[in-house]
Amino acid sequence: MLGAKRKSRSWQEALKFIGQCPVCGEEYIDEQAKLYAKHENANLVHISCLKCQSNFIAMVLVMGQGLSTIGMVSDLVFEDAKRLHGVSAIELDEVIEAHKFFEEENLLLKIK
Repeated sequence: MLGAKRKSRSWQEALKFIGQCPVCGEEYIDEQAKLYAKHENANLVHISCLKCQSNFIAMVLVMGQGLSTIGMVSDLVFEDAKRLHGVSAIELDEVIEAHKFFEEENLLLKIK
């Protein structure tokens, strides 16, 4: 039982390695981290900085021989990260169509 509890919390142990906000350097508090997705050994975690209000998304991989993390600064709040996780990516054709629409309708000129 203790092993299962330890394994389920091991993503939280990885937060010790992240430690501080990459934007302002403020120390993270454990309660700032929220797990929003999990798949096998990979955990997606969202952290908000109390000082500068920046957001950080990290993937924590729990392996038998240790932990590994990779992360990025994001403009997504926790609710957005959770909602958008798993949504399919925008296709190149959709980007081209949007560009054509804005160009043909002269919407960019109308905004000025």
